Amino acid sequence: MKLDDCTWGTLVDEDFWQGPGKELFDRTELQAKFLALDNAVLAGWPSDLRLSTHVCRGNYHSTWASAGGYGAVADDLFGKLNVDAYYLEFDDDRSGDFAPLAKVTGDKTVVLGLVTSKQATLEDPTTLIQRVTEASQYVPLERLALSTQCGFASTEEGNQLTATDQWNKIKLVVETAKQIWSTEE
Repeated sequence: MKLDDCTWGTLVDEDFWQGPGKELFDRTELQAKFLALDNAVLAGWPSDLRLSTHVCRGNYHSTWASAGGYGAVADDLFGKLNVDAYYLEFDDDRSGDFAPLAKVTGDKTVVLGLVTSKQATLEDPTTLIQRVTEASQYVPLERLALSTQCGFASTEEGNQLTATDQWNKIKLVVETAKQIWSTEE
């Protein structure tokens, strides 16, 4: 089961917290509430069901809704959320660096969303391999995976990609993953 959760992305987005009325909320308290709520939803599922979460940052017609690195929420998100895997957006600078991944506890898997689903241009496989290698400084390579940063459509409008563009992205992910993990022993 995978939660598609936009709350963590808004917690780290400084621009989001500059709007009117935001002073009525304490981000630290909200973070604790989000963690408790998520863990309550995740409790009681069968032990053989793999639980994961996608920290979604918005995916409407090739746009995004939030930005900011994971550092401010890493202790709770990566250390206390009761999931087996994280799907994290790292397709551009708005997601920050990989250092917060050092807070990932246990044997949890981190799926690196390095390939954007918002634009048709294909990423360079060598760059993707380098970024996965960089992330492996914080989470062992055998617990990392590669993916698009999000699905290809969160709304009926979809993103500004053709079906062929989408399949090309998926092919890029598969071929690059084979290069990275086929040599792993």
